Amino acid sequence: MLLELALALILAKVMDELFIRKNQPPVIGEILIGILFSVSLFILPEKVNLFNYEFPVSLEISHPAFDFFADMGILFLLFLSGMEINFESMKKSGRAALLTGGMGVFVTFALGLLFGIYFLGFTFQQAVVLGTIYTATSVGVTVRTLMEMNILRSQVGIVILTAAVADDILGIILVTIVLSTGEIAELTAGLLIFFLVLYILSKYGIIKKLMVHADEFIHTPFGLVSFSVGLMLLFAYFAEVSKIAGITGAFFAGLFIGQSAQKRKIINSVKAIAYSIFIPIFFVKVGTLVDLNLLSSFNFYLLLLIPLVFAGKMIGGSIGSKMGGLKLKDAIRVGVGMTPEMEVALVIASLAYGSNIFGASMGSQIITVTIMYVIISSMAVPFILKYLYKGEEPSTQSQEVAG
Repeated sequence: MLLELALALILAKVMDELFIRKNQPPVIGEILIGILFSVSLFILPEKVNLFNYEFPVSLEISHPAFDFFADMGILFLLFLSGMEINFESMKKSGRAALLTGGMGVFVTFALGLLFGIYFLGFTFQQAVVLGTIYTATSVGVTVRTLMEMNILRSQVGIVILTAAVADDILGIILVTIVLSTGEIAELTAGLLIFFLVLYILSKYGIIKKLMVHADEFIHTPFGLVSFSVGLMLLFAYFAEVSKIAGITGAFFAGLFIGQSAQKRKIINSVKAIAYSIFIPIFFVKVGTLVDLNLLSSFNFYLLLLIPLVFAGKMIGGSIGSKMGGLKLKDAIRVGVGMTPEMEVALVIASLAYGSNIFGASMGSQIITVTIMYVIISSMAVPFILKYLYKGEEPSTQSQEVAG
């Protein structure tokens, strides 16, 4: 098990560096390492004899310890997503952002649902999960492109940034419902209890006060960081006993802690823990879920999801931002900027795989298509955005949002 973790971390970080140098998302490199791990199972011997000693070289990627590290990576990803949400920035373009995020989620979800039922013959539950996978937006690629063009603080840039936050929250609520376990009555009770507790915590600022007291009381090195990670795990546990996905609890833990004054003291340390160990292992694990044995029986209808999701996210985002008051030209730019997907889509796809909702074969194929969408959208969006801004002066592009 130590060999697998060592190789995963070292190779993932080497690939991170190579992809960053090429201005590509490092996540893709980590996923490719996971795919290579899968391939190695077919080409590497179990042991190599060296100096009359047998060294095991076969990679045991399905080991429970590897899965544990990957599961922690999922929790940290959602925890950090919650921590980095800035409600103040949302107020600057609140209506446009909410409509953009809401319409993007609705159109993409509806298309995924209908495609699953009518093209793939899925059950309603399977189709709902399929639609949910592609609702989340990752605007890292878009943000980098807008920064290069010096228009991140323009109306389009701010709407994209804040709409992605609305997207995340709506996506998490959908995940909470579709990946919940238990009977309907039990699930309804669990959801009510969970969100009632969240409401009480929010209304009375309990987590903010708790963080202040913890900061005053704990003076050991990184003590506040450990305390915050403990809260994340506690929230995830509470979500799971409420028959809700643990990632929902982790997300809301991050959301509450992110609104506290202590956020700036801990966020860099949490990122160091998450991105140096757990999150890379999660993305390597995602890569290992791509089963190359299934290529011969691959359902090529699934490939239609790539243009379908791209169109759904672009059309939904464009309609929402136009309804929010943007000009048609800018609304289309926002729609394109909302098309990339990354971490959260892969998290939902891997959780669906682990829940065996689609079965092992179809689950692996859906993860493969999701990875393909991540790669294609992250490469296509910069070119499309630059084309849509072609010929415009920077002064026109950098207009700030007025309220």
